[in-house]
Amino acid sequence: MSRKKHTRWMTRKQLIAFGVPAVLIPGLLIAIALGWKPDLLTTVKNYHQIKTIFPSSGMVTHVTDGDTFTIQNGVDVRMIGIDAPNRGEKNWDAARVALTSLIDGKRVYLEYDRYQDDKYGRVLAWTWVDCEREPTFLPADYMHLTFNSSREGLTENPKGCKDGTLVNEEMVQKGLASAEKYKDRGELKYERRMGTN
Repeated sequence: MSRKKHTRWMTRKQLIAFGVPAVLIPGLLIAIALGWKPDLLTTVKNYHQIKTIFPSSGMVTHVTDGDTFTIQNGVDVRMIGIDAPNRGEKNWDAARVALTSLIDGKRVYLEYDRYQDDKYGRVLAWTWVDCEREPTFLPADYMHLTFNSSREGLTENPKGCKDGTLVNEEMVQKGLASAEKYKDRGELKYERRMGTN
């Protein structure tokens, strides 16, 4: 009688040893459930290149509030550089409705910055909509010089999205989110564009 060969799952310690932050482990479990192969971690040097975890675009299937949404592969996205009211706070529903009207059911393009995920396992991204084609973004580490210093911020839309909308900025302009400057951290790509400096 032959024994079934079991695929050995990586332990939490092994994932952390590969450089995967502990906050991403729940996201990895979801990715595995959706068909992603964990042995990719041993062949890819930079886990940010794994498009299952850090997609470049996706169709929006659910809007949680004025700065968080879910795309079709189950990835939760938190729009970086802004803060909108949470459930139960004043203007929460108005912010959620506004974001829903901007992106629900649409393809969004995700541009990553020097910080790509948060402690809740969500990816952090600048969110673009209504682009004329797949945008060409600068690398996620473009702004990074040292821990708390950065290059000068960007003011123009990326190539391929000249007519598109930076959703993060649109929510601030509508007064339904505030631009956030992270204390003791380096500048984000569009921080100056949104007037946080």
